[in-house]
Amino acid sequence: MAWWRQRPKVPSRFELPRYELPELPTLDDAWTLWLCESTEPPAALEAMCRYAEDARQGRWTDRVPIEAAVQAVYLSIAQEALLGAKNSARFLEDVWTLFTAVTAHLAAGKSLLDDPFLLHVPALQRHVAALKEDHRLYVADLAKAQKREVELPAEASNTGGARAVKLLVLGLPAASQFKLWARKDGFTMLLVQQRDGLLVLSVDPTARVRLTALAPMLSKADRAPWYDGARHEGTLIASPLNGTQLKAGDVLQVLGGWARVRKASGGSRSLIVAAAALVLVGAVAFGLQRGAPEVTEAKGAKGDPIPLAQTVSLLASPEGPKSFTSYALVAGVCGYTGDRALSSPCRDAREVRRLLIDRLGYAPGNILYLVDQPEEGEATDGPPTAANLRLQVERFRARFQAREESSFLFYYSGHGGYEKGARKDYGVLQPSGYFEHPELPMSDRGWDMQELLDGIRKGVPSRHVMVVLDACYSGWAVGAKGEASLSGAIHSLWKERAEVVITAGTKGQRAWEDETEEGGWQWGGHSALTAFLLEGLGASGKPAADANADLVVTDEELAKYLRARVPAAVRESKRSDQTPQFFRFDEHLPKSGQFLFLPKG
Repeated sequence: MAWWRQRPKVPSRFELPRYELPELPTLDDAWTLWLCESTEPPAALEAMCRYAEDARQGRWTDRVPIEAAVQAVYLSIAQEALLGAKNSARFLEDVWTLFTAVTAHLAAGKSLLDDPFLLHVPALQRHVAALKEDHRLYVADLAKAQKREVELPAEASNTGGARAVKLLVLGLPAASQFKLWARKDGFTMLLVQQRDGLLVLSVDPTARVRLTALAPMLSKADRAPWYDGARHEGTLIASPLNGTQLKAGDVLQVLGGWARVRKASGGSRSLIVAAAALVLVGAVAFGLQRGAPEVTEAKGAKGDPIPLAQTVSLLASPEGPKSFTSYALVAGVCGYTGDRALSSPCRDAREVRRLLIDRLGYAPGNILYLVDQPEEGEATDGPPTAANLRLQVERFRARFQAREESSFLFYYSGHGGYEKGARKDYGVLQPSGYFEHPELPMSDRGWDMQELLDGIRKGVPSRHVMVVLDACYSGWAVGAKGEASLSGAIHSLWKERAEVVITAGTKGQRAWEDETEEGGWQWGGHSALTAFLLEGLGASGKPAADANADLVVTDEELAKYLRARVPAAVRESKRSDQTPQFFRFDEHLPKSGQFLFLPKG
């Protein structure tokens, strides 16, 4: 209270001259801001101050269901508004609603830890529902996870003796709050492969365990430095930000050289029953429908697979996928000279634009088209310089007055590379003008691949977004391998937000093209990626990527086709490796949509 009386004054929550919240503020960051603009707060709010500190330290003190816990609802708000919608105003509005409810509850002399009062706050019910849905995703994650029992050495324990803990190994979890659910289920230790490629090994801070000793062992195995948990009191160690050669099994092997690791003996019976019940419900509701025996996929973040028989009616529905307006930015850079000369990018871009209009029904006026060597009489939106590409994305909303019920495809064919940063390397698009003025800063000549994705999120309101980068080293845009299991079905949640990226190859791979016409083109004069993208989407007939023949090519169907055809073609023709990558940036959301390519008409 003494601090509160001496605090700097803040005019309003939308004008913060003295405080700037981090990109993803913690609960106590936001609570401090709330206190700063409050009138004299009641002494009962000291309980929330202690609670926020516990949450920051990773402690779980709540005795109510997770979906009714203040810290869990706060995380749902932050992830939806800041990571998903990138909307700070919505974040502040929902957080202020949450803190208003907390203040009223504590001022009335009620318990923060034992009373599930948030279940009865109408404005927060979508977050309560999102957490309940997230638990369903966690149960599905759990069915695929590995469970281990780990006997830690004495050096790892602050209690001074060896101790046994339960370890959960998760690969690309669909649940966003998996850490909360796992801690609640008694898993003291977590090994998680995250969507950005990081491997993170952590322990519950309340367990008083340190993992610091493992970091140098993993660094040696990875031949790259692992984070040693210095800022997390040794309770969390992680692989390098710019990628790791290790897999979860490798980490378990290293862990087994430091501690005793064995398979869990039976695990939690309630969890096994819950997972089995989920599969059974899915089978009864969908797998046993008459006329749809081919649908066997489990429910998940994308909802339920839609039986093939229902796809035709979905396409005909005014509320179906064709209700979305389609937009695109198509860029091809072929003005490079000398050793950097490329023959295919303008041809790639031209044929992609033609495909979108002739086969997929895009309106010509809804396609931004940038090439630096247009054909005679060909109208363009200017050369594909870094400045022009940025400008077109930034002005997209104003130019098209696009609504959220739309899709946006960003396609780029040209050079790509990577730069050495002070702390980490990063991928760069190298469009028109990049090599002509090396004296200028990279940010003036090129476009950081991560900044490209952020720019699209800021300038394009479309709910469905796909980025296709046909460039060398384009794997830097995703920073991780593409998913091994890709579905071809349309799912019931196709309308939800979809943000996906397809790259020509991995971080270290060249993107190959037809380099000579001697003996005829092998890939139609295109790059390998674009040649099979055109083929997969039906540029010359039936879309080859439509594996289930439902008339729609899904984002994952296209990715699966490219990952099957491109590597084989490049190995045969160039005796080299090129493996397209597919990545979803919407996986942190409880529900994921799909980018769909629909036939014209």
